[in-house]
Amino acid sequence: MWPFAACLAMTFAACSAPAPQVAPSATIASPTAGTDAENSIAPPSLHSGDVWVDRIQGTDREFRIEAVHGGTMDVSYWGIEQVTDLNLNIIVYRSLTESSSEPSVSSKPGMWFEFPLYPGKTWVNDFEWEMQGAAPAKGQGEDKGRAIGWEDVQVPAGTFHAMKVEVVSRFFGKGGMADEATLDFWYSPKVNRFVKFDYRSFYEGELVAELVRYQPASG
Repeated sequence: MWPFAACLAMTFAACSAPAPQVAPSATIASPTAGTDAENSIAPPSLHSGDVWVDRIQGTDREFRIEAVHGGTMDVSYWGIEQVTDLNLNIIVYRSLTESSSEPSVSSKPGMWFEFPLYPGKTWVNDFEWEMQGAAPAKGQGEDKGRAIGWEDVQVPAGTFHAMKVEVVSRFFGKGGMADEATLDFWYSPKVNRFVKFDYRSFYEGELVAELVRYQPASG
């Protein structure tokens, strides 16, 4: 999703291509779609202590909301500490595949979960990012998302009727740094989150997570 790996790669080999420009853009959505409550997914109500257990490469790992602070949350994405908005869109990102990575801070959330979700909805989200740590860097990013439609998907927790969504994220920085990541996820309102998460990045590689169980916070 984020450019830390591309920045890391540049410490070994410099890129010479000029950085593409990201044009300002805004959310695009059909004005009439999503009026049917049966087809639309509203923003979830998430709480500190909510836990989802997912299977990743044969190992069960926890996805946990650690704390809620007004409009942001501290969330453990399978042991990787992130800061998100109230819908799990990441603001301070650490690589999902490199636990020792430096954080990258976005000027606004990367838009994976653009609620309400309904079949046919599309959106574009542009932002600036800044990588912190020993090798600081800055650049621009863009998310392009679309809600494809309802599908039945089978995971270890069972079979869910879920909304399939695809998000393509692109990142650009100085010196020709560029990366692209694609995320497909299947979102079920029954568990207030995705039940399957399929993430692929040129630099970070691939991560596939499938729901094993959902444990909402007690009380």
